[in-house]
Amino acid sequence: MSTFKEGLNTALTRWKESGKSSTELFATDYERMRVYLWVFSSGAKKEEVGEDLIEFGRANRQAIGNENYDRMLRKREYCSLCGETYKLENLSICVTCDNLFCYRCTGQYGAAPNGNRRCSCGEELVG
Repeated sequence: MSTFKEGLNTALTRWKESGKSSTELFATDYERMRVYLWVFSSGAKKEEVGEDLIEFGRANRQAIGNENYDRMLRKREYCSLCGETYKLENLSICVTCDNLFCYRCTGQYGAAPNGNRRCSCGEELVG
């Protein structure tokens, strides 16, 4: 099983090799959102991601579109741990398994080496 960062680096390479074609961005809006949120997370900043990855994150966010992104953030979702509902903008999302965590449950699994919170699957939470 590959990690989120391995998949991200593979996607970044394909995107650059294609001349930064929009066809090489992530396929779904949730995948695009996770990439965007991770690239601009405090953990990614500690890892000092490069300009290409920042540009890739922005391109994925742009592909969602402002109206659709705002609509996604306003949608009510459930915390995967406690079951309470919140707007998506108030939840943290796992970069791999899409588990969602509210502010009370986000710290249940500790932190990744870069400082981002960890999900029960072992990957990072963003947002």
